[in-house]
Amino acid sequence: MKIIKERNSRNLIKIKQNSSSPYTVLDGGEVGPDPHPCVIHTEKGCKSKMINKIKKMSAAIIIIIAIAFSNISYSDNELDNIEVLTFSVNSMYNKGNLDTNKEKHKKLGEIELNRVLSKEDYIKDVNNFKSFYIHEQGYLGGYTKEQLDSDIDKLLQNPTGNTVGDLNLQLSKIISNMNDRHTTAMWHLGTEQFPFIIKIIGDEFYIINTTEKCKDLLYSKIVSIEGVKSSEILKIVCKYISAENETGKKNILHYGYMLYTDLLKKENIIKGDKVHLQILQNGKIVDKIVDTIKTDSIGIYKNYYDDESYNQIMFDTSELKWDAYTNWGKEQFTENKPFYFYKSNRNLVIKYNYTYDINKYNVLKDMITKMQNEIQAKDIDNIILDIRYNGGGMFTHAKELEFAIMQYQLLNPKINIKVLIGEDTFSAGIRMIDSVKRNLENVQMIGTNTAGASNHNMSGGNIVYLGKSKLFIYTSGEMRRYDYTYKDVIHSSNLNKGDGSTWYPDMFIENQIEDYAVGNDKVMNYVLIDEGNNSLLHRIKGIFN
Repeated sequence: MKIIKERNSRNLIKIKQNSSSPYTVLDGGEVGPDPHPCVIHTEKGCKSKMINKIKKMSAAIIIIIAIAFSNISYSDNELDNIEVLTFSVNSMYNKGNLDTNKEKHKKLGEIELNRVLSKEDYIKDVNNFKSFYIHEQGYLGGYTKEQLDSDIDKLLQNPTGNTVGDLNLQLSKIISNMNDRHTTAMWHLGTEQFPFIIKIIGDEFYIINTTEKCKDLLYSKIVSIEGVKSSEILKIVCKYISAENETGKKNILHYGYMLYTDLLKKENIIKGDKVHLQILQNGKIVDKIVDTIKTDSIGIYKNYYDDESYNQIMFDTSELKWDAYTNWGKEQFTENKPFYFYKSNRNLVIKYNYTYDINKYNVLKDMITKMQNEIQAKDIDNIILDIRYNGGGMFTHAKELEFAIMQYQLLNPKINIKVLIGEDTFSAGIRMIDSVKRNLENVQMIGTNTAGASNHNMSGGNIVYLGKSKLFIYTSGEMRRYDYTYKDVIHSSNLNKGDGSTWYPDMFIENQIEDYAVGNDKVMNYVLIDEGNNSLLHRIKGIFN
């Protein structure tokens, strides 16, 4: 038996945007983003960022766990003798002068969700989860160590007949008690997919993307699945999700547990590979039978260089059936860029989707320089900061942009700051809201509730790799709490409206399924109205003058 425990190495979680792009760090010791941000690619090249994000799975996403231990050597059976590993995300990882064109890959194994674990292997993974998770996890929510231990011990009472997928869902249900979206089991994997992708608007299920065969279902409302109302299903599946609030839980469902049928089968809602739906179309409820899509086991790979100490292990989700869906790019109102800007009348619009640089062609400092050269403070009345799709990253990165916005406002104190927030706003994106509210003037938040909390913030922590099941368990790191019990004498603003579990916008505006169908972003449309700072009555008068 070989147990490797490493807490303070240089290892990081990384994401590969596509087969030719460099790796980018998700968290460098500041505040981590959604543990699973992703980029969606279609054959036509249309892409969109999901956070986190999840958040954010695709045909071209590769999650990489970097291993830079000098004391680890790989053999032909490199993972077989490893019982448990932890991977640190405490520091920035850098490939230095390595030529990425010379990077090599070797398949080490697969995550086989249908594989039945032996009694011995199941007990080992559960016990290792119990030992290592409590040590790595930075926050237990409203839970106690005693409650956590008790729940884990209950799993050991039935150690036979469990598949890898069973264990993944069992651990997910335990982790859900942490109320922290940085810590998760592998919610982004399943053995069968629906032929559609849902979007939850309010508490209702809508179909936002489909396979070619099911295009007639696009933009329909799901009333029930196998006779169980969507509202009841929502209550059931949310019990498996760790998140700060209901917004965060529902956000994960889009590309996780409501993309796959595994959880609904576990809860005995779905029985086979044909699913009966009740759909609301054109004001009428109609019955539909759809076939599920079987997925493949995803591979675990090693990246390495000849004659170099650098090597990594990773799991690759590109083998999942992402190409089956045909309506990519309609679920978010943004270009597939990490950050960009444009001017609309006297509005400077900044779309800030990633809180980190993607590669040498997408560097925030370069964007800021270009923006300040092209757009002068005297020429704008409003700065619209759109962080609706920002699932997190490096808070120091966000501070660079905040400082640039502050410079505009110093040059023109009349400039209004309009921050667009939404269900994908999380982690470092949440910290940016707090910082902007404290440090800038004339700030208004517009959109919907955020996935992150307003009174505290976690960071991305370590990963626990369970060697028998080959599951990767994400943990969170440090916590920051914000004390809003005292009066903000500088701004005299109630920074933390509500219960502190989310940021509530000053103006709540939510795009409806009809808006997604026609590409109408009414949140952005609202803030781009020239008279947006005036009263409704004033605007009505303006129509007749």
